[in-house]
Amino acid sequence: MQKTSEVYQKVYHYTTWDGLVGILQSKTLWATHCKFLNDYSEIVLFRDKLISSILPHMREAYEELIETSPQINQRISQFGGLGQVTQHDTEVFVDAQYGATGDEIYIISFCGEHKDPHINSNGLLSQWRGYGAGGGFALVFNTQRLEEMMEMESKKYEYNAMHLCDVVYSDDENKLKEELSDELSSIADDVRRVFTRATSKESEKVEILKGFTPFVRCISRYKHYGFREENEVRIVALPTVLNQELLNLVSMDDPPLKPEKERKFRNQNGRIIPYIELFNSIDLGIERIIVGPHKEKEVRAAALRVMLRNTKIEITCSDIPFVG
Repeated sequence: MQKTSEVYQKVYHYTTWDGLVGILQSKTLWATHCKFLNDYSEIVLFRDKLISSILPHMREAYEELIETSPQINQRISQFGGLGQVTQHDTEVFVDAQYGATGDEIYIISFCGEHKDPHINSNGLLSQWRGYGAGGGFALVFNTQRLEEMMEMESKKYEYNAMHLCDVVYSDDENKLKEELSDELSSIADDVRRVFTRATSKESEKVEILKGFTPFVRCISRYKHYGFREENEVRIVALPTVLNQELLNLVSMDDPPLKPEKERKFRNQNGRIIPYIELFNSIDLGIERIIVGPHKEKEVRAAALRVMLRNTKIEITCSDIPFVG
């Protein structure tokens, strides 16, 4: 699978002055709980697409069992036919996978490099508009450095999944087929294993887990086409919950568990928003900061140059003449 850094050498994170200072002072990036992002369809948008994708595999598994399983035949008779049973059980399977995430997916968003070099130099107008009269800042990150920090982060804390990827917009069927087909195949393999009972219970549990990371990748990469202009690239993190149930499953032969990632909370306009801090590194891979359109953008740039005088971070001003 191609690394994101091979597609986008730089990614852009737009933020406010407070957000910028918070990143620079804490030396961390904040990944926000998916239910508190500006797209209410995050994560759940892919549910129906996933059901329709794996439904044929569920039907195929049941068709193989019809001749040998009286229980399957009885269920089909009781619940209105093969189509009804496979539809129901596919939905149950998908919802169980969603439930296994613990509803704890955290995301930090970037914009990928644009084909237009002017946008790469001056930022995206739609993003600057989002910050209104308060102005904004775009932090330009080295994507390879982000990948390196993610690898270190996953070695330090327990995560069920963590990846950096661009999103697949809901009107791009070609990209969905090209980039999510392998993940969907892994999920379909799990469906066949679960419903044909091809493995023992103990080994089946291990095999099912192999399809969980592809599931998380699918649901977290799919986004409504209305956000296409953002050309989004995102870090997705699913921290493990070290509850007693999990601890009971860990055997003496397993490697020791790493610490659980601390969940933190911030107040934003009266809303309490869960988030996690990623990386905690003196070098976050910030190569440049673009000061967004503002009547005092040059003054803001001067302040940043003083603040970052001992770093190699370049400070530039957007030439877009937008007045919020």
